[in-house]
Amino acid sequence: MPKQHNALRLCDELSPELRQDEDLLLLLAHFERLDLLVQKQLQTLQQRFIEPEEELQGLALSPEEVERLATHRMGIPFWALEQSGQQLSGDAEHIDSRSRLGQLISRFGLTDFERDVLLLCLLPLFDSRYSLLFAYMQESNQKKSMTVDFALNILCPGVVEKAAQQTCLLPQAPLLKYQLLTFKQRDGEHWGNALLHPATEIYTWLIGHSAFPTALRSCANWLTPSTLADLSAQLTQRLALYCADGTAEKKTLVQLQGRPGSGRAMVIARAAGSVGKGVLALDLAQLPEDDEEAQRVVSVALRETRLHAGCLLLRSLADFSTAHPRLMKWLGEELAYTDLQIFCLTEPHASLMWLEGMAQVVIAMPVPAVADQVALLASQLEGIPQQPDIDVAGLVKRFHPSSETLVSVLQEAQAYCLQRGENALLSNADLYHAFGLRSQQNFGDLAKRITPVRGFDDLIISDDLQQQLNEVLAAIRQREQVLGQGFGRKVGYGTGISALFHGDSGTGKTMVAEVLAGALGVDLIKVDLSTVMNKYIGETEKNLSRIFDCAEADAGVLFFDEADALFGKRSETKDAKDRHANIEVSYLLQRLESYPGLVVLATNNRSHLDDAFSRRLTFIMRFPFPDQALRERMWRAIWPAETPVAEDVDFSSLARRADITGANIRNVAMLASWLAAEEQSPAVAMQHIERALQRELGKIGRLVLSR
Repeated sequence: MPKQHNALRLCDELSPELRQDEDLLLLLAHFERLDLLVQKQLQTLQQRFIEPEEELQGLALSPEEVERLATHRMGIPFWALEQSGQQLSGDAEHIDSRSRLGQLISRFGLTDFERDVLLLCLLPLFDSRYSLLFAYMQESNQKKSMTVDFALNILCPGVVEKAAQQTCLLPQAPLLKYQLLTFKQRDGEHWGNALLHPATEIYTWLIGHSAFPTALRSCANWLTPSTLADLSAQLTQRLALYCADGTAEKKTLVQLQGRPGSGRAMVIARAAGSVGKGVLALDLAQLPEDDEEAQRVVSVALRETRLHAGCLLLRSLADFSTAHPRLMKWLGEELAYTDLQIFCLTEPHASLMWLEGMAQVVIAMPVPAVADQVALLASQLEGIPQQPDIDVAGLVKRFHPSSETLVSVLQEAQAYCLQRGENALLSNADLYHAFGLRSQQNFGDLAKRITPVRGFDDLIISDDLQQQLNEVLAAIRQREQVLGQGFGRKVGYGTGISALFHGDSGTGKTMVAEVLAGALGVDLIKVDLSTVMNKYIGETEKNLSRIFDCAEADAGVLFFDEADALFGKRSETKDAKDRHANIEVSYLLQRLESYPGLVVLATNNRSHLDDAFSRRLTFIMRFPFPDQALRERMWRAIWPAETPVAEDVDFSSLARRADITGANIRNVAMLASWLAAEEQSPAVAMQHIERALQRELGKIGRLVLSR
């Protein structure tokens, strides 16, 4: 007796529940019908066969048995009926449109012939012995799947019908177009001998389960609508209109424009969910490099979306156009007449991508009001044991929490809290730490992240400069409130806050930028201009775009040191290179005016900067060479409390005799401390400082005045 196989085990496991599974009953009834067609084809070839091998005995019927079963259907293939002992009630004559098979036929527009070809190809997945039977009937061990000719011979009673149905197996027909079947033809092989391979996920879905395609696991996922309060309710309602069935014969590609981390995908998922649909998000940047393989993966994504009657969300369309320019036309053609709703995420300052032949609409993602964000965060903090001084408003203004990650970040904050003890209360520091880490972006080699360690107590600056820094902080802290009081409408643009630090090298420009970042509770993002600037036309602008996009999501202070190298005066336009350099300057001005955080530009020579910057910068601060009084303060403040300094050190004399900057004084103090430690001196003495000062002045080509 043949060993028990897949379908028999399935019957045993589901009985008696099997009778209650309408989808499976319907599928089994069709398998029975198609199995009898295979039996008739087997009999027409009988004179060419020897007695079937033993392993096929259980799948072969006599002509009399075929006639009897054709007249009296059992609702299940005969071989399964014999061992399961159940006659089922599946009806192959009527297909309920609500059944999975009915939905499959409707969603992919299959004809009866196309439906039967697909089901025939699925038989080996239902029972592995069909692979042996197909190879036996096709007289080749290499043909364990159904060939085109074999399918046509089984399903088409005459030559005329066979010729007519061949068009159903062309690449543009649903079976191959939607990757329900894949067509495998060897070089030089006749079209009729090509093998038809079914998608395993289709079989899994038909029997009542869902299996996510392997091809999509590294580049796609089904979105789960957020359970948080909807801060973009009006937009959700607008997008839901596009998702609804019957809105239009051809769907419109909706480009939702907003910064990364603003919750765009969640709004789309919520809108689709409101009309009972899911959203498959496909990241086009994660597709295989090979065009043919990338095209196959996109086709699988379209099939998966159509199978589940969902919507498709495309990420990284710009990256796709760069990596696969040849496929852009194909993608446009595929989507041009689709009845699927397609969404695409774009950034505010990125160039819009247009797919040929497809109507597209651009919708801006609104920025939620600070008050709404505060209320959302406060509601999520309810019930969490916490210290009474949690600064919810401060957290929102600094990090603009995204609904996509809010729940996870709060869990992470609680995990940091737990490190202090089982009964510890959630603190402001826990929340700032969690939100700060989550907001960190990957700048690659374009910028370096500096975590501030120095504060205002470490600064030795003039009172005027100190006052200007306080004004910068006030502008950042009160920006949203003032814009909300009508200035956002009055100004229209140019609401970004930027500062130019200009002055001699070593006067503290970088340190002050770090202190400002520390006062705001964020990192300093120091841009590496040598990496940003690129000799290839357009690349510098792309690098700037990436820096600003990442920085907006990062919430850090963006710092351009030696900014005149990139943002110098625009030249007279003489060639394409000059035109593009001027475009880069204009682009930077645009991003400066809209950046939600603080941008600091530093230069040794203000006169080298383009005049357009001076007009549009919010603050311009001069870092003067320190006078004698300021130098004396620096000399006294530079020494750590742990480093003893001899009582006879004359700081007033050092300030008078050496006309140097704070950076020079720092270098002198470090070298003097090393010299004292080397001599095992109990304190840094004047002799150590004098020697270190001589070395520092020698480096910069200056002389020390006599006492």
